[in-house]
Amino acid sequence: MKNGFKKLISVTLAVALAAGSLAGCSSQTSAPETAVSSSSLKAGTYTGTGKGKNGDVKVEVTFDDTSITEAKVLEHSETAGIFETPVEKIPQQIVENQSVMADIVSGATYTSNAIIEAVKDCITQAGGNVEDFSKEIPKAAKEEEVYETQLAIVGAGGAGLMAALYASEQDIDVIVLEKAATIGSSNAAVAGGPSTSSNRVQEAEGEGVSADELYNYMYNYSQGTVNSLLLRKTIEAGGPMINKLLDMGLEAILRPDNYGVGFRARLKLPVKGEDRFKMVQNFVEGKGGQFLFETTGEHVITDGQGKVIGVSGTKADGTPVKVNADAVLLATGGYLGNNEMLAEHFGNVGIIPLGNTLSTGDGISMAMEAGGVLEKNSFSLIFNEFAGENEKSEGWQKNDNLKYAIYGGLLVNNEGTRFMNEEIMATKPLAGGEEILRQGYFYSIIDEEYFNAMSEVGIWDYLGQPEDWYVGKMTQEGKVLKAAGERFDTAVKEGWAYKADTIEELAQYFGLENLPETVDEYNAMCESGVDSTFGKSNYFMTAVDEGPYYVFQYQSSAWGTLGGVKVDDKLRVINADFEPIQGLYAAGVDAGSLFTTPYYGNEGAALGLSLSSGSVAGTEIANYIKGLK
Repeated sequence: MKNGFKKLISVTLAVALAAGSLAGCSSQTSAPETAVSSSSLKAGTYTGTGKGKNGDVKVEVTFDDTSITEAKVLEHSETAGIFETPVEKIPQQIVENQSVMADIVSGATYTSNAIIEAVKDCITQAGGNVEDFSKEIPKAAKEEEVYETQLAIVGAGGAGLMAALYASEQDIDVIVLEKAATIGSSNAAVAGGPSTSSNRVQEAEGEGVSADELYNYMYNYSQGTVNSLLLRKTIEAGGPMINKLLDMGLEAILRPDNYGVGFRARLKLPVKGEDRFKMVQNFVEGKGGQFLFETTGEHVITDGQGKVIGVSGTKADGTPVKVNADAVLLATGGYLGNNEMLAEHFGNVGIIPLGNTLSTGDGISMAMEAGGVLEKNSFSLIFNEFAGENEKSEGWQKNDNLKYAIYGGLLVNNEGTRFMNEEIMATKPLAGGEEILRQGYFYSIIDEEYFNAMSEVGIWDYLGQPEDWYVGKMTQEGKVLKAAGERFDTAVKEGWAYKADTIEELAQYFGLENLPETVDEYNAMCESGVDSTFGKSNYFMTAVDEGPYYVFQYQSSAWGTLGGVKVDDKLRVINADFEPIQGLYAAGVDAGSLFTTPYYGNEGAALGLSLSSGSVAGTEIANYIKGLK
């Protein structure tokens, strides 16, 4: 099918008649009515604030005696490529409908809610009743939109975009369904950068990493738990893919080897948000491809004989969508935003999401519904390597004292018992959270000297600049935290930190009954300089010595998830009989066979493999579709 034919071709779902309608009456649904406020307001202009993803969002609202006449965002620090849509749409909807019940913009939930909260603040300041401006706006029933294409891609993250690029280059018609309002909400749009095989950025600094070197490191790390042929093909594709993106305008610089893996495979991508990969979207659209934003893929469509022939879903405004296609690629980014799936695999202590919460396991569910099976590798997380986290807090970026979780001090479980070699948390990228994941909540215990040193000299100097702590020198040299004072007081008020004059009092606050005994045993090992329990390096053996003492409660936080469906080396989804499902593919972290647990030891592995797997999928799918002719 040529690009000129790829378009919306039919409207097939009749609008349901309202209850009580007579047979033969028109099924046309009237336009929604605008909510009318009964509030008496003090006319004027007011400013209010709401809590966004990266800080406060300041909004200005103007009222007459009974209504909102204007609303606009004045200040914010939200992420470029994400904030633009809610900043434009939410105030407009509120004014038009005289209601704060505006549609939340997919991929910008925090920003959307912050604007709404700020407007509510202004309503209250103007003497109004927020409930009077909280009327639900009726929505007309929507008719199904039907599209025809060759390749339907669910998800416009790294894997989906690369697949669209590589397939479009071979003149394959593409439609991409994306839950967010732009391509700027995915992890690929905001992550630090990918790890790939040799490319021009590496070579310019004499640091080329061959596919052999990167494959051998990553496969050996996996200990045979991944599809080796798929891993090899994906790594080999990475270097040429980066060079292609550089030719298209990608900005990239080479990162240092922060974790001592022996090579510099990871790039840093300075541009974040929609603009990072906008040139890919432009290329695909220039070839006739389409992006259906704010559209959730929900079900794979088959021909009844097991062959995939399309995908169905729903737009944010309720419009049903059906895309008929020769092949479907699922690249929805895992399940970090699905609390039920997280609880199923990791227990009921919540996982704090730092990555894209629009990734709710849709691709995995769709593949399973079509007959796919989960990869046998156990599910895990791509952990936050910078800090601990607690759902009661303002977030690790605003609370430096959260970082005490990763500096090799004393960690205990909910019984107050030491449970691991804390050095792992200070030396491993993203992979060190498996032990804490088993605990649910875990607790960092430090004394006054340690607490003060963090804000005065930093952990690197406090521990004596240990030569063997390579990661510390690379990531912590010259850095101090801002943990004391108001920030700590806020943490105490929020209920996840506490200060006490005795260990016994400290233990009582969180019910850590074994803590006094644990501290005595730990201090004795610190004095001897030997960790006889877990073998931690002696420079991390800092005693919990003189009070007052501090405790911080943490739970696991993550950038993304691991665990997905079984795929072969062509990224075809595999069924329980080890056969590929015709026309169905999965890439990125939805492709479970590409990732190991714990997460690979080299930084940027997830983004590198996700991007590269998309390029492999796009090529394989193009070959499959051309073979159908």
